[in-house]
Amino acid sequence: VFDAWNQIVPVTIGKRTRPVSFRGGRLIVVVESAPLMQELYCFRQSEFLALLNQYLANHSDNAVVERIEFRRS
Repeated sequence: VFDAWNQIVPVTIGKRTRPVSFRGGRLIVVVESAPLMQELYCFRQSEFLALLNQYLANHSDNAVVERIEFRRS
């Protein structure tokens, strides 16, 4: 799932985020700034969730991300 995150997010976001945990369908991503966290949570969360699951369906065995949680570093 961590590799999938790095594949689907734009480089500018990838440099400022880091997936740290995946359990029970929940992916926790550490974000370096409050404004970026707000953008990801409010405007990009559903987009990245869909892209992650699409990527995982093609490259993984049965991993499904049910939600993404963003946290400040």
